[in-house]
Amino acid sequence: MIFTREKKQVWSLFEKISFRFLFLYFTLYTVSIFTGPLWKPMINWIGKSIFQITREFSSNGRGSGDTTYAYLLLFLFFCVAIISAFLWSIIDKKRKSYNQLQYGFLVFIRIIVIFFMLNYGFVKIFHLQMSEVSNADLIKNLGDKSPMGLAWTFMGFSKTYSFFAGLAEVTAGLLLLFRRTQTFGAIATVVVMLNVFMMNLCFDIPVKIFSFHLMLMGLLLLLADAKRVFGVLLLNKNITNYTIYPKLNKEETRIIAIVKLVLVVLTCGLFIFTSYTRYKKQYIAPKTALFGVWKVTTFKKGTDIAKKDFTKQWKYIAIDRAKMASIKNFDDQQNYYTFIVDTIKNTVVFGDYKSENLDTLQLINKDSIVTLAGKIKTDTVFIKLQKKKAKDFLINSRGFHWVNEFPLNR
Repeated sequence: MIFTREKKQVWSLFEKISFRFLFLYFTLYTVSIFTGPLWKPMINWIGKSIFQITREFSSNGRGSGDTTYAYLLLFLFFCVAIISAFLWSIIDKKRKSYNQLQYGFLVFIRIIVIFFMLNYGFVKIFHLQMSEVSNADLIKNLGDKSPMGLAWTFMGFSKTYSFFAGLAEVTAGLLLLFRRTQTFGAIATVVVMLNVFMMNLCFDIPVKIFSFHLMLMGLLLLLADAKRVFGVLLLNKNITNYTIYPKLNKEETRIIAIVKLVLVVLTCGLFIFTSYTRYKKQYIAPKTALFGVWKVTTFKKGTDIAKKDFTKQWKYIAIDRAKMASIKNFDDQQNYYTFIVDTIKNTVVFGDYKSENLDTLQLINKDSIVTLAGKIKTDTVFIKLQKKKAKDFLINSRGFHWVNEFPLNR
C-alpha cells in the first residue's frame, strides 16, 4: 500500500517513489492555498512561454478557484513533484522506509482537511454560504439564472438542508481528530466532498479544483487504513496485530488530547463567533428601509405614460440591502442600481450602480404604497409602487407537507 498507519521496516520501491511524489505534490498544493500570488512571476512565464497564452490572467479570481492561474499552478506542482521525486529517489535510494515522515505528512493533511471542513461546515450551518432566497431572486426568471445561481438558490431555499450539509462537513472534520475515529472521518470526508465536487462540476461552480483536492486528501487518509477497511468490508477478514504508528504512552496520549481539545475549542469558537456575527447582521438585524419586492403599478415619464418605450418601463423593484435595488423592466432585463432611501428627508437617491451622477426623488410611503417623483437624468418621472407580500410567491407560500395527495411540481 502507498500509505499505512502501521510501521513497516522495509518499503517496496513503488511505495517509496509514490510516497515521494504525493508528499511533494500535496505539500506544494496546500502551501499554495495560502501563498498563491507569490508564484505569479513563474506562472506568468509558464503561461506565456510554454502554453503560449497571450491574454492577461490574474492570480485573483475574485471568488473563482478555477482560473487559468490555478490550472497553471497545478501543472507547475505536478512537474516539480515528478522531477523532485525522481531526483529524491536517486539521492536517497538506500533508505528503506519513511515511517516518521509519512506520519508527519498524514497529520499535516488531517489538519488541513479538518480546518476546511469546519470552516465550510459552520458557514453552511449558519446559512451563510448559500444564504436565503433574496428579493432580487424572487423576480428573476429561471432561465436568466446561471447554473451556479440555480445551485445557490436551491441550497439557499432551505435553512434545514443547509444546516444538514454543514453538519455533515463539521462531523467529518471532528471525526478526523482522533485516532479511533480517523477512519470514519476519512470515509465521511470522501463521501461529503465527492458530493460537493459533483455539485461544483455539474453546476459550473468554480471551486472544482479545491473540492477535488480536499476529496483526494480524504482518500489519502483512507488509504492509510486500506488494510483494515478493505479487509473487513470486502474480504471479511479479521485484522489482527494491527499497531498504529507511533505507539504512544499514556502521558503522550494525554498531552496530545489536551492540545487537540484546546485547538478544537479555539478553532470552532472562532468559526462560530465569526459566523454568528454575520448571521446576526444578515438575519436578525433590522431590515433596510423599503425591504421587499415592490410591483410598479404606475410608471410615467414626462406628462404621459411612456407607451413608446413600454419595454423599458419598470416592472418590479427588489430591495435586499441598503443603498441598492434590483430593478426589472417589462423586457425582463434586470439590473442593480444605487437606491439610497432617506426616511427622514423622504427622499431616494437613485442612479446607475457605482455612477457618481445620481438623482434625488421625492418619496411618499403610506400603507404599503410608495410613490416616487422627480427627475431621472432629464426626464420627469412619477412612479407608484405596491408592496408584494412574501407569500405572494409560491416558493414562500408552499411550505412543508408530510402528506401530499398530488405532487405540486411547477
